Amino acid sequence: MAHVPDLPGCFNSHKERETAISGVPKAVDRYVEWANNHGLRISGLSGPMIVAEVARSWIYEQDYEVNAFFASDRPPLAESEVQELETILRASRQDLETELEQISDEAATTELPGERWSVMGLLDHVATAEQWYCDRLGLALATSELPADPRARLVKVRDHTLASLPALAGRRGVVTLSGETWTARKVMRRTLWHEREHTKDIRELKLRL
Repeated sequence: MAHVPDLPGCFNSHKERETAISGVPKAVDRYVEWANNHGLRISGLSGPMIVAEVARSWIYEQDYEVNAFFASDRPPLAESEVQELETILRASRQDLETELEQISDEAATTELPGERWSVMGLLDHVATAEQWYCDRLGLALATSELPADPRARLVKVRDHTLASLPALAGRRGVVTLSGETWTARKVMRRTLWHEREHTKDIRELKLRL
């Protein structure tokens, strides 16, 4: 997985590291186009792209995979960045909601051969993961507040994430849980990556429903 720190939610994934890296320029182009389509003013990157850091994931305990903590994850978020993140989070969620249009409840719960989750299962996973990411910073909703329905939970958790954003501006320090290090910047990076990755999965599932 190759992340582009200057463009929140921009990444390229492939099982081979060099292939993931070589695909970054096209990923940046797609991201800029996506941002422009949502009315976001992003011009891309100036200067040559370089691999600034390489980090490996590893298993900590009970099959828990510890994901990368980059140097770029450490600096506190500026207030202007928090405002930008809110806009990007809303754009990303709009994409997900667009993919859900005209999917019946029956189709959403259909489990296809070879797939880990149905569409509804993916929605449940995205909502649960976002709640978990917020919990890394002690900002998660109480479990009792979470709706059972995945669609409703998506809305509830995202509303809470957006409401919590102002508290992230200027937040310093790191938290290490189960061997994995977290900051506000990493939580936002992972949240955006995760939703955009699974929005693509839902788009692909729809073609088979």
